[in-house]
Amino acid sequence: MTEYTYRDFLRTVISPSAISVLERMYPTISDLYALDELLETPLPVEDHAIHRDRFLTRLKRIVRTLPPHISPMPNEVFCAIEFLVHEVKGEPILLGQAILRLEYLGDEIKADPLLHSLVTGKAN
Repeated sequence: MTEYTYRDFLRTVISPSAISVLERMYPTISDLYALDELLETPLPVEDHAIHRDRFLTRLKRIVRTLPPHISPMPNEVFCAIEFLVHEVKGEPILLGQAILRLEYLGDEIKADPLLHSLVTGKAN
């Protein structure tokens, strides 16, 4: 096998709950980021270790700054999307656009009681 899916990659670096949030938010994420594929994006197997190191380094840096009572899951979700767009697909980082996207996704999460409960760690 020379390829595997982004979903398979994410299973090695984020929580199952974060993957569930990504699945539930797929239509919104797809529209907002103009992604035809999210979790089914094919990745070359030979890049797995490089992607894993870069992803985990970024996520650990973000989570390290969080207070202990804050769930890291929203950061797992946002990092997973942004990593796919910028690291895997190679799109340039446009900071203003990234902030607007994250604000919009945050509003979508707050508007859905189940997602909000999952992301804040109040549901399983």
